[in-house]
Amino acid sequence: MLTKQRRNIINFMVACINEFSSKFGLSTTEAFDYLHKYNGIAFIKDHYEVEHCLGLEDTIEDLVVVCKNNGGLLT
Repeated sequence: MLTKQRRNIINFMVACINEFSSKFGLSTTEAFDYLHKYNGIAFIKDHYEVEHCLGLEDTIEDLVVVCKNNGGLLT
């Protein structure tokens, strides 16, 4: 059974993936694959406590920076 905290993290990840896909014109699968490949998913998981307090736009900006620092090309 999922804890409330884990469920909240998953829900936040889903919201971030959906927002990221919309911003860059990607499918949700493409957005997930990109974020996973360039450590965006790990970033969300590791920094959930701070990132979920920000607006989604701020989190997306942070994801762009994290992914770019790990070889991603979307800006």
